[in-house]
Amino acid sequence: MMQYKALAKGVALGVTAGTVGYFLSRATTGEKNRLKRRTVKAVQAVGAVWDSVSELLHM
Repeated sequence: MMQYKALAKGVALGVTAGTVGYFLSRATTGEKNRLKRRTVKAVQAVGAVWDSVSELLHM
């Protein structure tokens, strides 16, 4: 039996990577810098949420 959750995750990752690649290929230098800053902030926010959830689960 196929693992639909893993398949969906792979498809979502592929679509996201394709979208980012498309935007980077069409973006100006200023837009690329803005995108990089926003990406870093988003990754940091996800990391903070992950740490909080991890702390809650270990209590």
